[in-house]
Amino acid sequence: LQGKHAASRGPLPIPPSEQGQPVIFQAGGGSYGLELAGRYASGVYVNPYTIEDAQAQGQALRDAAKRAGRDPDEVKMLAGFMPTIAPSRQAALERRRFLDEVVDLNQRVRYLGAMIGLPLSPGQLDEPLTADQLADAMPSPHDPRSARALEVAREGWTLRDVLAHGVIDYHPVVAGTAADAADHMQQWFEAGACDGFSIAVDSYHDGFDAFVDQVVPILQERGLFHDDYEGPTLRENLGAHEQYGLDPRLTKPVRA
Repeated sequence: LQGKHAASRGPLPIPPSEQGQPVIFQAGGGSYGLELAGRYASGVYVNPYTIEDAQAQGQALRDAAKRAGRDPDEVKMLAGFMPTIAPSRQAALERRRFLDEVVDLNQRVRYLGAMIGLPLSPGQLDEPLTADQLADAMPSPHDPRSARALEVAREGWTLRDVLAHGVIDYHPVVAGTAADAADHMQQWFEAGACDGFSIAVDSYHDGFDAFVDQVVPILQERGLFHDDYEGPTLRENLGAHEQYGLDPRLTKPVRA
């Protein structure tokens, strides 16, 4: 095989996948990314911050799939979500404050100020916004996280705690109990805001274990998550169609 950009001496001598081709996932925004996802992807990673934004992105993705001549239900949208699981909301907030010790909070304070229209400085990190600051604050119309950031600041938290709430993270953050995380996922799913989630745990050390052992059972009890996989491949469990067909070595009858 000899092409303009690639050449091969023959087929790759590895066992064929039972899925046919690998399942294609797409990430990245913009019109080109949207058209690419609508044409080829079975799963798409998105980062909406609100249910309304997620619904709008989902409709745009479905429209792109239609333009490509595909069934829109073939493309699954996976929304980013960052849970912090603890026995209580206060304990979850303390966990996030602890994890924030390894990041540059001075830079984050300035970033927070830009989000809510205030010249904030690191010297105010352990103080709440003053009455004058709250009167002058205004969420940026260009950042969907800004309204939530100002909402938390108005509750009287120090800037360190406002940041610990995850208001400048690029995924929605729920810092609380396993039930709080399950509530968020149920609300988004039942609102048609996504087909599933891309879980970004707060810490790889024990964040996955907390989610699997505590959140998943709640979702199963609510009938929102399966008790077992329906098929042996990722493609089957996603309900993804065979885009290019199975490898002939899987479909041809075995010779005696």
